Amino acid sequence: MRSLFAGLLFALVIVTAGSLEVERGDLRLVLHEDTARHSIYLRTDGEWVPLFVADDPRTSVLEVLEDNRVHRIGDSGDFRQTAEQTPEGARFIWTSPTLRIAQTFRFTQSLAAERFNALEMTISITNEGEEPSLVGARLIYDTYLGERTNVHFTTPGASVITRETRLTPGPVNRYIASVTSAEAGFGFQISLENAVARPPQAAVVANWKRLTDSSWDYAVNGDRNFNRLPYSINDSAVMVVFPTEQLASGGRYSVGTYLGDLAPDGYLSPNVAAQTGDRDELLDRLTEIVSQINALMQSDSIDPVRVEALEEELRTLASLVRGR
Repeated sequence: MRSLFAGLLFALVIVTAGSLEVERGDLRLVLHEDTARHSIYLRTDGEWVPLFVADDPRTSVLEVLEDNRVHRIGDSGDFRQTAEQTPEGARFIWTSPTLRIAQTFRFTQSLAAERFNALEMTISITNEGEEPSLVGARLIYDTYLGERTNVHFTTPGASVITRETRLTPGPVNRYIASVTSAEAGFGFQISLENAVARPPQAAVVANWKRLTDSSWDYAVNGDRNFNRLPYSINDSAVMVVFPTEQLASGGRYSVGTYLGDLAPDGYLSPNVAAQTGDRDELLDRLTEIVSQINALMQSDSIDPVRVEALEEELRTLASLVRGR
């Protein structure tokens, strides 16, 4: 069994209490298993910077519509959860008697980047019930990068957004970004037009508490800024809304977007990014996880599921090395 690990090559994966962390290139993804939330960190100037609020991950959330019910994933007791590493990133899987939901993250990069700095995120919902069901998904991200300078958000068509706004995907709304300033060198960008399954239907920016407390269809008021007096001041957030769909029993719904550092020209698909990545990066990752391999080699009892996951990761990365 120990000989299996002698030549293992896999991405840096850290499993800590209540979380699964995957780090590749200049991006770190954290799946918080205790809250069913995720965080994303970007390495800039040698430091890891959260792209949205990470002190309390619960303020950003995936919500799923099932007929006339809205499930706030992580707060609903209706689902069983699995978090797992995949060859290209990581994913959450939630199951209930009527739904199977998978939120999958795959590492990629912007067109101009030399290292991974973004994620392809897809949400897949399968109707496990016996009757048709109306399903949909939306994400609320508690952004913060633009709050100090009052820039809040930018799009290709607007250098500064400081009031409630609904954005429909199009040439001037290809993406929305949360940035520290209009001239920022980094930020948190969400694609609104892309080829990942079905892209978002709209993005809404507003006060975080207003969005969190909202019904499924949020009515934008362009006269409101990002305050909700007296307690929620200058607290902006973005809600990414995906289309709804009537699913027959056994039917599958799939939507997605890209999340990452600023990339006005967009992102590569994960498959292309994997083929064009830096070979030295793979070797760097190998060095970083040598201590973890040694620990596994010293273990007298190894979980077969863990072994299978490592083998799959090894095969994927070995094929990438051979292709360079």
